Amino acid sequence: MKRQFYYMGVGLFLLPLLAAGLFILTVRIQALSRYDQAYFTPQYRELYDSPGSVSIAIEQALHRDDRPIFAELTGLRRKINPPEANPNIHLMIVLKVTDAGYFQTLFFNTKNYQRIVYNIKKVGGRWVMVPRDAYYFLDSGDWLLFFTPVLIVWWGLLAVISVSIGTFHLAARFREQLYGISKR
Repeated sequence: MKRQFYYMGVGLFLLPLLAAGLFILTVRIQALSRYDQAYFTPQYRELYDSPGSVSIAIEQALHRDDRPIFAELTGLRRKINPPEANPNIHLMIVLKVTDAGYFQTLFFNTKNYQRIVYNIKKVGGRWVMVPRDAYYFLDSGDWLLFFTPVLIVWWGLLAVISVSIGTFHLAARFREQLYGISKR
C-alpha cells in the first residue's frame, strides 16, 4: 500500500515536467513543416532582407486589408487572419531585441492610443513576422514565464499535502502509543 502511494507521489511530482515535455515535443514536431518554402525564394529573401523592410510592410498591410501580404510576411503554410485594416496604425520603434533573436516592433494607433507589438525574426535567410502562437512562446522562451510559476505552485501544493499527510500519520502513531487507540 505504501509503495502505491510512493509511485503516485512521484508521478504527481513529475506531472508538470511531463506536460512540459509533451508541449515541447508537439511544438517541435509541428515546427518541422511550419514554413512554406514558396516564401523563401531569392526574390522574397531580397524583398524582406532586414527587420526594417518587414516592419514597413507590416505597416502598409495594416493600412489595408491584404491577406496575401500577411501570408508573405509570415511565410507560414497555415495562413493567419490579418487584423482589421486601420489607416491610423503607424510604426513607432523597435521596442526590444530579445536574446532569442526576435525584433519586437511597436505600432501605435493614433486614434485610440492602442499599442500593438509584432515580432520579427530571421528564418531561412529572410526576415518574417512571427505570430504569437505556441511556436513563438516556445522559441522565444516566453513559455517559461507561465510554466515556472505554475510549477512552483504545483510543487508547493504537493509539499503542503505531503507534510499534512505526514503530520496526520505521526499524530495517529503518537495517539496509538499514548492511549492505545487505533483507528485503522
